[in-house]
Amino acid sequence: GIVMEGYLFKRASNAFKTWNRRWFSIQNNQLVYQKKFKDNPTVVVEDLRLCTVKHCEDIERRFCFEVVSPTKSCMLQADSEKLRQAWIKAVQTSIATAYREKGDESEKLDKKSSPSTGSLDSGSESKEKLLKGESALQRVQCIPGNASCCDCGLADPRWASINLGITLCIECSGIHRSLGVHFSKVRSLTLDTWEPELLKLMCELGNDVINRVYEANVEKMGIKKPQPGQRQEKEAYIKAKYVERKFVDKYSISLSPPEQQKKFVSKSSEEKRLRERQDSSVFLDSKHLNPGLQLYRASYEKNLPKMAEALAHGADVNWANSEENKATPLIQAVLGGSLVTCEFLLQNGANVNQRDVQGRGPLHHATVLGHTGQVCLFLKRGANQHATDEEGKDPLSIAVEAANADIVTLLRLARMNEEMRESEGLYGQPGDETYQDIFRDFSQMASNNPEKLNRFQQDSQKF
Repeated sequence: GIVMEGYLFKRASNAFKTWNRRWFSIQNNQLVYQKKFKDNPTVVVEDLRLCTVKHCEDIERRFCFEVVSPTKSCMLQADSEKLRQAWIKAVQTSIATAYREKGDESEKLDKKSSPSTGSLDSGSESKEKLLKGESALQRVQCIPGNASCCDCGLADPRWASINLGITLCIECSGIHRSLGVHFSKVRSLTLDTWEPELLKLMCELGNDVINRVYEANVEKMGIKKPQPGQRQEKEAYIKAKYVERKFVDKYSISLSPPEQQKKFVSKSSEEKRLRERQDSSVFLDSKHLNPGLQLYRASYEKNLPKMAEALAHGADVNWANSEENKATPLIQAVLGGSLVTCEFLLQNGANVNQRDVQGRGPLHHATVLGHTGQVCLFLKRGANQHATDEEGKDPLSIAVEAANADIVTLLRLARMNEEMRESEGLYGQPGDETYQDIFRDFSQMASNNPEKLNRFQQDSQKF
């Protein structure tokens, strides 16, 4: 039955963070809401056993609290402190009640989540989420090794670590969550909507690729992988594998860049620089590079397995190459033209605003090169479009000068949205939906039909 119900403000989970008033209820160990009273409920949290709830004081609004699940967090605002406490207590009570029920129900719920979501939620938003979830499961599980859990081998895993690029069973996913997001970011393949660039990233990696890195020495060390159901053994193994990195091949690495590395002149154009990179023979055997330089090189080459290997060897994801204008791996990924490489670095903690000696960050470089999909991605991830380079140019002025209509549109829309959010006016909400739609369209195009965004890039190659 219903434990508690009433109106709460919900902060949107998109990049624009708008607040909307919804009718919430806790029922059947789930947190759900309705846009209108007679609407079918939308499920926010499928299984309260996998959640925590906490007060939120460091936020612009009063009486806020957050419900955190493995797949996402939901920021909510009550109308008073008394109501906030009542909601937090109700969620905590429901979590405790859910834990007292049969433990194996979580796996059953996970496998049946798609039809149950459909029965609860007949709105178009839910159907879109359902279709995306099923598509994510099917596409990711067909990658080599992904049809069984990366760590224990259990068949039909329905969870994933998005920064590692692997699939997990529900028990191993819980252990991964306990490691912290700096080691593993867990998401459901059935309960969550997957952005196209993230889904593409998962399909570039996979269990076989990652285990070749993180389990390179398992057999040599005589280590036995844990079996499904061996909780304690799995906890020890997963910690050793990803936190201590005990099974990674400890090859000897050089601490200085190779002599063959070329230094680029700071005043060269992006196009000239790209041609120099393509003509030079700087991409050597990774075993002769330090991890930071390996990550840097592999980011330009769009070599995700080598990037994963570099991170496993302790590469700083924000390593700056003093020989090349203090460019970072993320800037190299922009120069290499790969959206999925940028996504991989961002998922692993890359600073979207770290700039080179010319004062240009990833957003500047993507704008100069006309990489519309990357511009869209960086804006969604909080890139500062007001930052200026050493010539005093921000990305918008560069895009206007180059007459790149797509990028100008994205930058101006994002700028307008910032202003609307700051004003906190009611008129911001319809506009917010427009921004979401446009950014979603560009994201889909960049991942699934990149040729549609190549108009400006093809023109720029002529110069």
